[in-house]
Amino acid sequence: MVDRCKQGSRSARVKRRYFLALLPMLLLTSSGISSASISDLSGTWKQSNERCVPKRSGDVTLRIEQHDPDFIVETTALRSSGLPRHSLQHYSTDGRTSVSTGADGDEFHTSIVWNGPSLVFSVEEHEDGRVILSKETWTLIENGAALQRDRENLDESARGGRKQTLIYLRQPPQIGDQ
Repeated sequence: MVDRCKQGSRSARVKRRYFLALLPMLLLTSSGISSASISDLSGTWKQSNERCVPKRSGDVTLRIEQHDPDFIVETTALRSSGLPRHSLQHYSTDGRTSVSTGADGDEFHTSIVWNGPSLVFSVEEHEDGRVILSKETWTLIENGAALQRDRENLDESARGGRKQTLIYLRQPPQIGDQ
């Protein structure tokens, strides 16, 4: 019985490693990426709760700085039920895995690559002693006025459903923003 548990745990770790290592290479190889097709996601984005599926609550803002391959996302979440949460994630769009801490304190191992005009995230979330695999695709819509963030949990037991679509609206630059 113990041997099976150890094998299952090791098998899951191996699958996670393959997932994070192979997905970026497959996307880079199959997408025919050119620098002309990369979208500029830089700016301040406010979550449109009524357009999200499922609908969301609270006030979530993303501030994105993109200087390929560096991709920085600052997230601020204000919820009525507690103190504001804040996180800062540094990614590399060349497929290298980055490790960061989310606004809720969970640890994320993330690899991101361009697939045409969309940015694809392979995410391994470490939450309460378990690992949740997911994939996200970020795409500009409405001529760059909105950012669509499609999230799919690849773990059947993940809370919040298997698929979510989050919509963020581009905010006008503030004085002092570059």
